[in-house]
Formats: sequence, structure tokens, C-alpha cells
Amino acid sequence: MKTLWFALLLLSWQANGRELCPEPLTLVFSGDWYPYIYLDEQGDYRGEDLTLLRDTLAAMNCELFILPLPERRTRQDLQSGRVDIALSATRTAEREKLFLFSRPYRLQSIVMVHRRDDRTTAALDNLTDLVKQNKLVALNRIAWYGLEVDALLRSAWSRQLMHVETFASRLELLRRGRVDAFIDDKGAVQAEILRSHLQDLTISPRPVDVSEQHFMFSKAKVNQAFVDEFNRQLAGRLQPNYPDP
Repeated sequence: MKTLWFALLLLSWQANGRELCPEPLTLVFSGDWYPYIYLDEQGDYRGEDLTLLRDTLAAMNCELFILPLPERRTRQDLQSGRVDIALSATRTAEREKLFLFSRPYRLQSIVMVHRRDDRTTAALDNLTDLVKQNKLVALNRIAWYGLEVDALLRSAWSRQLMHVETFASRLELLRRGRVDAFIDDKGAVQAEILRSHLQDLTISPRPVDVSEQHFMFSKAKVNQAFVDEFNRQLAGRLQPNYPDP
């Protein structure tokens, strides 16, 4: 009797998963962003955000496929349904009109990174002062870095904000002296400094922006019922000290 009950429960769970995601869901991969998502030496995808996503989807009996694409394509492909999920997205009013969002799963701090021996840049503790001194700052213009960056991108000072799509490229340009600073996620910067022993770089103490991060879903294949169940499964996998929204 117990065996029959378990079999029926398993069939019900599988049917519910097929109803929520009848096809594998596709996650966009736009290059290594250690420790959140990256390709390891064996060519396998790994990372903290990716593991959290995989575990949550597995609990829903949903399959995940990863598709490498340039980040500039992410918005368009999410809207069209070519891809279904993006990691680490800040929730904005504009994005809410186009996409669905999970509950927040971590807090992101955006910071400025500069060369340790660049005392002029180190003396300027915010991005606005930096660009007004004609310092060149690398960033991914497609990403959301908060209101200060958004205002600068809409101003004449946007010429000092150089679009560089990948984390690795921003890092290389800074170390070669081609830019004066770059901005990115503090956790990613700290992890790369530690992993690659980058003693020549340092992080400005004042954050550019702090915001909650979400998984962002295409409305083409994902509906609110899916997001509700995803959030239910996600909640049990978050760090104990991460509060409910």
C-alpha cells in the first residue's frame, strides 16, 4: 500500500512539473561571472546563483538548458522567448512591464575598482566625482547599476562611461591602464581578486548602489503560477538571514 501511495505521489509531482514547465527552460550565459556563474576547467557550468536556480527548478521537476549569448541580446531574447531566465536582475519599473521576477535571493553591492597605485582615483570616493575629473570608467551599459549611474548615462558625462560587456574584459582593461576604474558586483570582484591574487587592485569603500537581486523570467513561456511555485521552493533554499520580501 505504501508503495502504491508513493508511486501515485511521484506521478502527481511529475505531472505538476510538466504543467508548470512542459519544455526545458533556457538560461542565458553571457560569460564567466565568478562565483555566480562560470565555466570550470572541464567545461561544466557552475556557480552559486546557478546552483540555487538548478536546485529550485529540480524541486519543481523542471529541466534547465544553458544557452551562451552576448549580454546585449538578453533583453530582446527574453522578450521573444528564445531564453526564459536571466540571473541576478534588479527589479525596476521598466523591467516589471516586460518580465516576471522571483522573490529576491541576495543583496548586491555595486562598487568601483581601481589600481592600488592610482592615488588620484583613490581620492575620489564616488562615481560622479570620478567622471567629472575626466576619468574613464568601464561598465556594462546594459546592466542596472542604480540611480547615480543611470543619471550619468543620461548626461554629457556619459562619454566617460565606456561600455565593456564582460567582467574579464573590464578587468583586463583596468590592469593594462586603459581605463581608470570599472564598476561591478562586490562579491564578484572580491572573489576574483582572491582567486587570481590581484594585489594591484583595490575596491573603493563607498558602494555605487545596493539592491536586491532576482531571477528574471520571460513572459513568453513563464506565467505567474510558475513564479508563485518557484518562489515557494526558492524560499526554503535561501540563507537563513535573508529576510522575506
